[in-house]
Amino acid sequence: MNRITLILSLTVGFLLSSCSEQQQNKTSNKFQFATPKEVGMISDSLVKIEKMVMDFVDAKKYPGAVTLIAKDGKIIYESEVGWSDSLRTEPYRKDHLFRMASMTKPIVSVAAMQLIEQGKLNLDDPVGKYISSFNETEVLTNFNPADSTYTSKPSESTPTIRQLLTHTAGVPYGFMNPAVNGAIYGKNDIPDLSTNLNMDIKDVASKLGNLPLMHQPGKKWMYGLNTDVLGRVVEVASGERLDDYIRTNITNPLGIERLDFYFDASEKKNLTKVYIPMKDSTNMQVNQMGKMYIADYPTDGAKTYLSGGSGMTGTARDYLLFCQAMLNDGELNDVQILKKETAKSMHQDQLDSIPYPWGPMTFGFGFDVAKSHPSRPKGTYSWGGAFSTVFWIDPVNDLIVIQLRQVLSSPFNNDINAKLEKIVYSSLADNN
Repeated sequence: MNRITLILSLTVGFLLSSCSEQQQNKTSNKFQFATPKEVGMISDSLVKIEKMVMDFVDAKKYPGAVTLIAKDGKIIYESEVGWSDSLRTEPYRKDHLFRMASMTKPIVSVAAMQLIEQGKLNLDDPVGKYISSFNETEVLTNFNPADSTYTSKPSESTPTIRQLLTHTAGVPYGFMNPAVNGAIYGKNDIPDLSTNLNMDIKDVASKLGNLPLMHQPGKKWMYGLNTDVLGRVVEVASGERLDDYIRTNITNPLGIERLDFYFDASEKKNLTKVYIPMKDSTNMQVNQMGKMYIADYPTDGAKTYLSGGSGMTGTARDYLLFCQAMLNDGELNDVQILKKETAKSMHQDQLDSIPYPWGPMTFGFGFDVAKSHPSRPKGTYSWGGAFSTVFWIDPVNDLIVIQLRQVLSSPFNNDINAKLEKIVYSSLADNN
């Protein structure tokens, strides 16, 4: 090797090494770490999470879980228990991609709140201002199960942005009442979850405005496709595709790299496998989930449907960055994605006198909020996903808990969540 070649080789090597070091520093600076003891928690107690999850694995109730806990802005616990595949050849990893499903809703709700801050939306704007089919809505009055025909009458008012954010608009999910909602919506090809088919949220949201609401707007809390409609409103108000808007205004500013609607096929090796619970309590790994869904979503398929209610996939650490920004009242690492008062409003009671049917909670904008929860302190806010993912943000203890699993609509979610809560809160030194 002559002198010039040697100098060039050394220079290139130095530059590559420097770039690699800068990237490593960028990644490491994104997260802070501490031991549980350093933030007032008990390490020996948190270790019980691994055995608890493995007990569920051994009982064939879940294939496993990735768990992440952060306190005082620092990651204090991470574990990866179980296997992504039914043959148990691929252990779960911290960097595995999990389908977040409804954990997409808080992110899209933040997008809408940003546009409200910018004056491009107002909470009490009618949805019809952005999706014309919602200008004249009707409410279901009667349904005939024999032929799926129905009657309806004009609604007393039309849904608003506020009602989409609080699930009080009357827009249902088909799976919440398959005999009625499912029949009406299925007949009109309305997907509950993100679909691999060549569909567009613009067309689906327009269809939804022409289908009957299940109750008068603003009169009841009903879980449904409200945030999918809200995602389309975000597109119209911002003039951008939903995924582009979220990348530009939420994920990229927060340093989130692997939390998105779609991924390249090369990421399939990092995508967790989907399971469906069986009647004998075993989990069956699936390749197909009905005509509208495939197991390899979001790396395969048409990649056109941007579901604001269920479309995002990502890692535990990337979702942590979003949660930490919310816990910090809309700010992370000198990046402000929401004003402090806006961020706080999202986890305050927005239902007023409307009853919340799912336990000792109420609902804010995109999050449920603990009122008299058996484990979580008052004001803790959270949500979960159809594939058994869950997170909660506890402002009282400056605490974030994320556990990601991939079993569609598991009947054991309440059980494992309660056990996780018990371990976490018994690990707080002040509680012992």
